[in-house]
Parts: sequence; structure tokens; C-alpha cells
Amino acid sequence: MPSAAASFPLPYALLRQAVESLTPLADGEWEAVAAAFVEQQVPRKTVLLPAGAVAREVYFVAQGCVRLYYEQNGTDRSAFFFTEGQFAGAYDSFITQQPSPHFVETLEPCRLLRVSHDALQGLYQRVPAMNELVRKIVEHRFVELHQLFTAFILDSPETRYRHLLHQRPDLLRRVPQHHLATYLGITPISLSRIRKRIVSP
Repeated sequence: MPSAAASFPLPYALLRQAVESLTPLADGEWEAVAAAFVEQQVPRKTVLLPAGAVAREVYFVAQGCVRLYYEQNGTDRSAFFFTEGQFAGAYDSFITQQPSPHFVETLEPCRLLRVSHDALQGLYQRVPAMNELVRKIVEHRFVELHQLFTAFILDSPETRYRHLLHQRPDLLRRVPQHHLATYLGITPISLSRIRKRIVSP
């Protein structure tokens, strides 16, 4: 493991930035955290987790885009997109260690840092600050899910699209339109019509 004075590769530098934006760590604590994460490069359209399997790992996205989705009657429905600086995975399955109803796949070639469930449990013991870090990550994800749920109840499809355009404009360039449409709860044709009515900045 590199010393505190050594430079970590770019993905680890991004991970440390993301971690310490939530919970400050001493150098020794950071080294323990970095040692628990394993770097991997993954081609696009790789299924990281199939539905029905237990999520044994979560991922930090250093580069690329990861999609969380359901499949119903042969049709998939996008639930979330994780991009650079976000922790990706089927959180519910990872926390409960029960089978996941979701698929997790890469939409782009990805550079990921993965941590296993067992390794994270060990970090809870060695680095108490990890308990606060994971709590904040889960809280943030809960807020995102609540906002999405509320938007489906209260907002029109066009309003949901405008929110996406404002909050995550990069997804409009990176994610195929049919995936964006299911994420917004509309058909690709409806999404195309909405996009034609709205001039992107």
C-alpha cells in the first residue's frame, strides 16, 4: 500500500475527494479505505449484477456511466444512472444481502473502484468514520429516490425532463434516448416530442 505521501492513481484521488467531501479522514484512515477498494476497467454493456443475485459489491465510478434497471415482461425500465464521483450499485441488496430486483450494468466503458460487503464490514471496525460516511451516502440516495418518487406523482413528463436537463444535463448526451424515456416514465416518442419543444441550453 502506498504511503500517505505517495500519489494515488487518479481513481483513488477522485475517491478520496468524494469521501472527504462527506467525512474527513486522517491519512492512516484513508490508507485503510483505499486498500479496501479494488480498481477495475469494465467494457460497456457489462452486467455487474443480474436481477435475482445478491449484491456482494458496490462501486465508485471514477469514469463512465452505470445504469440501474428493472426488467418486466422482456422490457427494461431504467431506475437510475450513476456517473463520475458517485457510488453505484443495488444498495438495498448490498445492505440486506438479499436477492436484488435490479440489474446493474455499464452503459459506457467504465473505470471503477469496487468494495466488497465483507471488506466494508471490516472497515467499520478499523475506521469508525466509515459508519458516518456510509450513513451520509445512503441518506443522500434516499433523498434522490424520494425526489424521483415525488416527481412521478406531482410533475408532468415535461417538468421531469426539465429537471433532468437542469440537474444532470450530461445524461442527455450520454444515455440512449430509450433508456432516458423509461427513466422519465414515458415512451421514446413522447420524449422526442418534449425535446423538440424545448431548446437545450
